[in-house]
Amino acid sequence: MEEALMRAMKLVHVFAAGPGEVEATLQQLVTAAVEALGTDMAGLTVRDERGRPTTVVYTDGVATEIDQVQYDWDRGPCLDASRTQTVFEVEEMATDRRWPEFAAGAVERGIHSSLSMPVVAASYGIGALNFYDHRPAHFDMKKQELAELFAGQCSITGLYWHHVNQAQGLAAAMASRSTIEQAKGVLMCATGCSPDDAFELLREQSQRENRKLRDVAQEIVDRQKR
Repeated sequence: MEEALMRAMKLVHVFAAGPGEVEATLQQLVTAAVEALGTDMAGLTVRDERGRPTTVVYTDGVATEIDQVQYDWDRGPCLDASRTQTVFEVEEMATDRRWPEFAAGAVERGIHSSLSMPVVAASYGIGALNFYDHRPAHFDMKKQELAELFAGQCSITGLYWHHVNQAQGLAAAMASRSTIEQAKGVLMCATGCSPDDAFELLREQSQRENRKLRDVAQEIVDRQKR
């Protein structure tokens, strides 16, 4: 638990001190947060300049599906956390009545509790860090305190990126996510592998060729269009 938090703090320090990539840093932060909280999965929702939400990094594809239910209905704890900068916890999806569509979508995927932490940088809300677990009432006070610390690390990363790249913005920097998802789809169709295996193939090629993940993904997508 403490080791994961220390690793997260080091990640942010390295990102701010050197040529780190915002996507890779946020992905590692979310992964470390899942480890520290001992939960099933998490994802980071970011709002673009028009206020439209998207899940930019995540540890399990199921998290993106649950988030999408909220985006489609334009309501849910993830969106409320981002809009109001308030923490929202769901102890038991089956009995919670605040966001019925979200709760139904979560239960359908075996998720019974959630925690949404606002991610705020300076005076604007970036989005929300969302945790999902198959166990009811999983997010006790200690886990909420830990989640707040990780959301803070995401905020620092986003704030630093915002100041250094004013013209681009955090949401634009994460646009490569859609290209990566497209490339994963191409690999899944070509090899019959799972989404996780497709991402691993991309990551291995990126490391092997010493190229950015998004560049490898873009090449695969472009090749498919020819």
